[in-house]
Amino acid sequence: MKRLLFLCVVLAAGRAGGAALPGFGVRFVAGVSGFATSLAVDSKGVLYYTGKKGGIFRLDDAGQSRLLAQVDTESLGDSGLLGMALRDDHTAVVHYVTPSQIADVVSSIDLDTGAETVLHTFNADIDVPSRGSSPEHHGGNPSIAADGSVFVGIGDYGGFVVAMLPDWNGGKIWRIFPDGSVQQFARGFRNPFDVAWDAANQRLIAPDNGDAVNDEINIVHLGDDCGWPRTMGDSGPVIDGTVRPVYTFPKIVAPTGLVALSGRNPILQHGYLLGAYVTAAIYYIADIDHPSPIPVIQGETGVIIDVTEGPNGEIYFTTGSAIYQLLVPLRGDCNGDGKVDVSDLDALERELADGGGGEVVTNAQNGAFAGSWGCDVNGDGLIDRRDLDALRAIVKPRVRAVRSGH
Repeated sequence: MKRLLFLCVVLAAGRAGGAALPGFGVRFVAGVSGFATSLAVDSKGVLYYTGKKGGIFRLDDAGQSRLLAQVDTESLGDSGLLGMALRDDHTAVVHYVTPSQIADVVSSIDLDTGAETVLHTFNADIDVPSRGSSPEHHGGNPSIAADGSVFVGIGDYGGFVVAMLPDWNGGKIWRIFPDGSVQQFARGFRNPFDVAWDAANQRLIAPDNGDAVNDEINIVHLGDDCGWPRTMGDSGPVIDGTVRPVYTFPKIVAPTGLVALSGRNPILQHGYLLGAYVTAAIYYIADIDHPSPIPVIQGETGVIIDVTEGPNGEIYFTTGSAIYQLLVPLRGDCNGDGKVDVSDLDALERELADGGGGEVVTNAQNGAFAGSWGCDVNGDGLIDRRDLDALRAIVKPRVRAVRSGH
């Protein structure tokens, strides 16, 4: 994470009030036990989360937390139980730091019995393992690929140079194969909190936290050196053999949770959602090869620690102290008031005038009229006259039905 100064900035920003794109909002789901570091949802829509002090929890139907397992860790700085991913409805894979920051451990947790099976232990100090490391920059969430491989990023322990040294575990992204073998997938990272495997293109999407500025989004392939500490973001010289990020944020955001969208959400059908700690935002990234992150909410609830998607496309996120659902616009709700009615016809006409009769849906909030992404009534990614025909088909019968009753 960032320095304590940045936390103070975030808290002040949260008190000043938040902002969301038209039609987007949040719904409180539940409080948590301790400080939640990650969030996951199983195939039945059941929510799980990890606590920084080592607990793995399940939310029951009443929103109460049930402790399922406890790992041996120490909550200090960026250390503790840092993240979780679900292998299936009965098994979680977690990443935590052992006491005194001796090692980063990736384990499998049986969610029915609480039993732990260590998949791999990454010693922080390879010269004198018992010496341990700084509690800073130990990475975060593991991610599980379709073949069962586990990807996990480990930060540089605040030690800079270890990220570029191939023999050290810090500042790297690792792949643990189902047979237990381990591969150093890439190096040159400062503190990657979350990663997502893009199986179609055999590559990894890995945001990284910059040193004060230069927060990155990286597209990573096997063997890549992403440059830290010699380079970060767009600053510094171009160094042969290193890979530049695909995107550098123009201001400090502190990227945290990342989720690849499955197509099940009616509005957020493709691309990625990225949580951010300092800006307290969730960014939508439609095209990861040409990122243009759009904050769909910002400052609504305070810092964002992790974001995930449920089996029916529900989007959940945690602020560390609570779990929320991200509410998205309804198709046809062009004015963003939470309902679809005849007033949306006028809103759509105004949006069409803004866009000259056709524009991509993610531009709806720009221009003289701040439209909702629900203006894309037919869901084709564009706002044009066909959406007006589709909206008329929805709201006109409702209008006639109401009138006929008088």
